[in-house]
Amino acid sequence: MSKKYVVHEDPVVRTAGQYIAMADLAPFGFPDLWEQIWLGRREDGLFVMQCVPFRIYGLNLFDVVRLDEDDMLVEVVEKGGHRTLRALLEAGLAPQVFDEVAGGIAAQARSAGFALEWSGDRHAAIDVPGDGDSASLVAFMDAHEGAGTLFWEWSDAEPFQAPQRGTAC
Repeated sequence: MSKKYVVHEDPVVRTAGQYIAMADLAPFGFPDLWEQIWLGRREDGLFVMQCVPFRIYGLNLFDVVRLDEDDMLVEVVEKGGHRTLRALLEAGLAPQVFDEVAGGIAAQARSAGFALEWSGDRHAAIDVPGDGDSASLVAFMDAHEGAGTLFWEWSDAEPFQAPQRGTAC
């Protein structure tokens, strides 16, 4: 099977000298799927996350990470104080319902001052700073999950896991 890639077309942080690396998503149940991550370089050889992860567990915006010699994410060295809330809209929603839910996610994130990235049109990743009040956003997600229009989770529902040696390409 060939590898597939999840890309960040519009990362929430844009800086000069950004670095792009990859994360193997096999440890999170997505074999043959890789997520592109945008990073800021540090002088000590480590990197800072500059995008909101779509599918990587245990990783958030501004976390400090280590890469291996193949530019693969292998370790979260230091937490940056943010959390990631992710939502996946159900497939096949009526256009009016889809627009209501997707627009509601964007409006909730915007009103709270949270950064938002989309992977395609159904998968949202929302950055929640440590001092951010996510109660309204969570209530919105809970209501729509109960209505069967989306599924949501926190990215720290599982810890970060590096791929087993020999599985990264």
